[in-house]
Amino acid sequence: AAPGARLTYFAGYGLAEQTRWMLAAAGIKWQQVALQRHEEFLQLRREGKLLFGQLPLLEIDGLNLVQSQAMHRYVAQRANLLGSNPAETALVDMVAEGIKDARGVVVSFPFTDDQEGLAYEVPSRIAKQMGPLNQAIKRRADGTYGFLSSGFSAADVLLAEFAEELSNIRKDALQPYPAAAALHKQVVAMPNIQAYLKGPHRYPFPWGRVASVYTQ
Repeated sequence: AAPGARLTYFAGYGLAEQTRWMLAAAGIKWQQVALQRHEEFLQLRREGKLLFGQLPLLEIDGLNLVQSQAMHRYVAQRANLLGSNPAETALVDMVAEGIKDARGVVVSFPFTDDQEGLAYEVPSRIAKQMGPLNQAIKRRADGTYGFLSSGFSAADVLLAEFAEELSNIRKDALQPYPAAAALHKQVVAMPNIQAYLKGPHRYPFPWGRVASVYTQ
């Protein structure tokens, strides 16, 4: 475990949810801090913990980590989830970047006034990335699914998180992507991920209005 791991954000998914899933997959327990007032945010800035003056913030191993991609990558590296060689690590990075490009629909969902309209747009909004991602998922000799031949990786975690939120927005979102659906099912069945999804750290979907806390 990482004593004193603490994740500070707002009471919602946004840019912190990928790191929450990665912490869970890595078996790292963490304290969750959900800011309620703008003053709390300003105090973190005054303390110099936010390199770019933005959240989320992950405090772990004596570090103040910001930028969502750097945060989940650090957790993955710590748990040996970045592959067994540089080529596999590069593939994990490519998957992470592709999902980041497609994930806007998830990040923006709590804030839109027309959630039904956004749900309708999901297939066209995700097709550019989800088609190639689905094709990149392998069915291994042992029957498991994943991006890497060597086994379970951070790429699998990120795909499963994205798939989970997409399915919450639109039930049939994964229908054109059977390999992605199979990988999602496999990852959410893992005991550590199950414990997170059923535990107090997982917020209900799609609650959590983030923008107002910046300005209160």
